[in-house]
Amino acid sequence: MIGWIQWFCSLEGHEFLVEVDLEYIRDPFNLKSLQLHMPSLSKDRLRTCLRMILAPQAPNEEDLTDEAFLELNQESSDLYGLIHSRYILSPRGLAKVY
Repeated sequence: MIGWIQWFCSLEGHEFLVEVDLEYIRDPFNLKSLQLHMPSLSKDRLRTCLRMILAPQAPNEEDLTDEAFLELNQESSDLYGLIHSRYILSPRGLAKVY
């Protein structure tokens, strides 16, 4: 079983993405001020997006036909992109990119 991160990074067009370590995402310091880049997200919605990103299972076909799920998935994808951009500048992220 693959998680959301593995699924997202394996999508066509995402070949340049690396899988951000779960510990990095769980550390509040690494997420500091990200909400400023996504002002439309409330704190609750941001937490929901983080839960999706950290989910141990990938979306299934039924999820991908649900409009509400797709909206949350898009917001989660945008958030993952912001987290990813910070992560690849860290020593561990640079090693993964290399």
